[in-house]
Amino acid sequence: MSDLFDPEDEPDGAVFAPHHMYLGMLMQLVAGGGAIFAFASIWPYYPTIGAALTLVSLAFGGLGWLVSIDDAIEHATVLPTPLDELWTRFVYPIVKRIEERGE
Repeated sequence: MSDLFDPEDEPDGAVFAPHHMYLGMLMQLVAGGGAIFAFASIWPYYPTIGAALTLVSLAFGGLGWLVSIDDAIEHATVLPTPLDELWTRFVYPIVKRIEERGE
């Protein structure tokens, strides 16, 4: 493979491990249902609330897409991604300290 595109054989050693790919896809699924419900069921009767809920749902789905694409880029390339950096620099050290106290 090239220096940039170097996909892992199996992401983090277990494809069914908790990846934020799944969280992002679930966010998109919920957002899609919410947007359709708000657009079709609420907007005709309460336009302001229906429009606002539709836009909020779509924004939530966009955030879910960003979370999913972050995980895909992380495992398919050698590029550092924002959520991976957040985990490596801030979250994991806290989790590690908590685990060490429990031993």
